[in-house]
Amino acid sequence: MACGLVVIVGSQRLAPIAGPPLYDGVIVEDPYKWLSPPAGYPGGAQGASASGAVSGAQSPNMGVGTAEQPPQAQIFAGEGFLVMPPGTTTIKVSIEPVQPAAQPADGLIAGNVYRFSLTNQSGGAITGDPTGGVTIVLRGPASLPTATIERFSGSAWSPLQTDPAGAPNMFTAVVTDFGDFSLVAPAGWVPASPGPAVPAQVGPAGPQVTPATTPGSGAASPPGSGPPTLLIGGVAGLALVSAAGVLVWLRSRRPKPAGALPVRRPPPPPSPSPPRRPPVSRRRR
Repeated sequence: MACGLVVIVGSQRLAPIAGPPLYDGVIVEDPYKWLSPPAGYPGGAQGASASGAVSGAQSPNMGVGTAEQPPQAQIFAGEGFLVMPPGTTTIKVSIEPVQPAAQPADGLIAGNVYRFSLTNQSGGAITGDPTGGVTIVLRGPASLPTATIERFSGSAWSPLQTDPAGAPNMFTAVVTDFGDFSLVAPAGWVPASPGPAVPAQVGPAGPQVTPATTPGSGAASPPGSGPPTLLIGGVAGLALVSAAGVLVWLRSRRPKPAGALPVRRPPPPPSPSPPRRPPVSRRRR
């Protein structure tokens, strides 16, 4: 543990960063929660609500999601991509699971229907910019191979351009109007039987700025915007070697005091020559 801290401190000194590093870990996925669960499936689907202040004429970055892990319903809006009534000072966001008003003609509702509502402080309706910039993300029950996000227009369901959200059973779509949305699976789809919680990756990354949560609302921040978690681990021997290398490198980089003169060492004395053998005289015969 101490060796790991030494490595981190040395790295921060050599290449400082503005904030603490974020190491992605394993997220335990909650079982899908139904508003009206089939027999043997968990209930307790949750909603979310939040509000954000408007400064100037543009809407702020916003991201709101339900409290499940990962959230079962989310909305992300980039800065300036919400069309607000004049005089808007506060944006209120609400996501609630509701009973479906009708069944789609092209498939089966996969999971819950969620009602998305965006209003200002006076209750005036807020919409999305026609150029895009506002997306919703819906997570369906396990073993959902494919699905389409559809919006209920008041009399029928209308499909939206839908893309996978980068995690199992999650899909995303760009929206301009709000209301009731749901995932629609192909006819004949049956949800897998619920099992224990399993490791899974979090949903897609959204804007990092979220509005202030209304007290008691139970709103959740978008994936990746929570407090970063610092995980220190590894083999003790590797950490020790790394720490020693960092310390040696730092010591070699330490500046010499001003005015210091290099120390001259006298050359080593010459090594003595070996004694020579006296010449051998030869006698004449």
